[in-house]
Amino acid sequence: MNNGKREAAGTAAGKALEALGTWMKIGYGAGDFAANITFQTVTLFLMYFYTDVFILGASTAGMIFFIAKIWNAACDPTMGYIADRTRTRWGRNRPFLLFGALPLGIAFFLLFSGPDLSPDGRIAWALFTFLLFSAAYSVINIPYGALTANLTMDTTERSSLTGFRMAFAIFGSLFAAGAAKPLVALFQDELTGFRMTGLIFGAVCVAVNLVTFASVRERVAPPREAHMSFREDLAMVRRNRPFILLTISTIIQMIAINLLAIMVNYYFKYNLDAADLIPVAFLCLFATAMVAMPLWVFLSSRWGKKKVLMTGTGFLALMLLGLLAVPRGATGLVLAIFVGAGVGLASLYLCPWSMIPDTVEYSQWKTGMRREGILYGFFNFAFKFAAAFSGMITGFGLDIIGYQQNTAQQEGTLSGILMLMTIVPVFFIAAGIVIIGFYPIDAAMHRKMVSEIDAR
Repeated sequence: MNNGKREAAGTAAGKALEALGTWMKIGYGAGDFAANITFQTVTLFLMYFYTDVFILGASTAGMIFFIAKIWNAACDPTMGYIADRTRTRWGRNRPFLLFGALPLGIAFFLLFSGPDLSPDGRIAWALFTFLLFSAAYSVINIPYGALTANLTMDTTERSSLTGFRMAFAIFGSLFAAGAAKPLVALFQDELTGFRMTGLIFGAVCVAVNLVTFASVRERVAPPREAHMSFREDLAMVRRNRPFILLTISTIIQMIAINLLAIMVNYYFKYNLDAADLIPVAFLCLFATAMVAMPLWVFLSSRWGKKKVLMTGTGFLALMLLGLLAVPRGATGLVLAIFVGAGVGLASLYLCPWSMIPDTVEYSQWKTGMRREGILYGFFNFAFKFAAAFSGMITGFGLDIIGYQQNTAQQEGTLSGILMLMTIVPVFFIAAGIVIIGFYPIDAAMHRKMVSEIDAR
């Protein structure tokens, strides 16, 4: 009997280490296209929609961002806790892609619907719909992210899988960045344009999530474990030092990226007087990042994920500093620098997501418990907290520098916009590089952890 159990365990472990098929990688990766056409539209354009289309004050919009994203940060670990305790014939995480797709699409449409309300009513609507969207996003995105750890235990396959996923993520970012504004411009006014864009993007998000559900199968079965309380799960997270370092570093660096993304709208509209080039600027960032992704995947197999992350984000910081030396009006040079920045940006798309599954094995190695849901829930907190904090910095920062909607800005305001897009993000990037330098897991350590887990 014991021999039979060992043989079954060995078969399961072997299956979990097998190479994944290309179609499964594509199907899984497509899910991040759906995630990013919604998430990146919010990151890139919601602040602008609030201030210049829905006509909310900048600091009010910033506080709505902060409250909604902190709420989202609370939803993520809760969703991870629920997913860890879900058992269905479809697996632990897949069912949420099926049942969460339609609510997310509806919530995204409502976010940009912009009804005709009083000033106080607009504030209440903006907050309510942002909270609704944030909760719906957690229901799908936390289980989706945790699927990486459920599909394979091979660290090289995870890098490949994450490369597919991040290529689709960047394509989703690219689609949101390049298509949103031109699509808005097809309609008679910006409000109607954003409303219809929300409807179209929401429908695409629903369809693609259903495709991902149908494309993947969970191959890493969770071990039978004693039930733990939420407090015990939190204690397990706190003891996972690699996870804590990765999460803090990611929070800090994503604050920088979100600041850059938000300020592109204001920089091109006011500093460069080239609002029509905003989609081009985002294309320069995200198209280049997508093209550069295979380079970083290749280098991560040679150098290791940590070194690639530090190198790529360091290069991104150098590109941002280069914008300080660009003469005003040199739009072509600005776009060229954005292309260089996109190369570095690709490493930040790839590495954290390919590193987080390794921290799942670290936790299982140390504690005997496999809790990918709660870890992914807290890791997604990094992105939501970063969005909250960057939104608040942007809102209050714009007020401090004297920003006025839809009018020519004073010289000091233009300088402030440039600082918010360069110096402030570079500070956060540098801090993130220092912290991730202490991350301990490399390929050799991961092989040792997986071997010892299998031996148990």
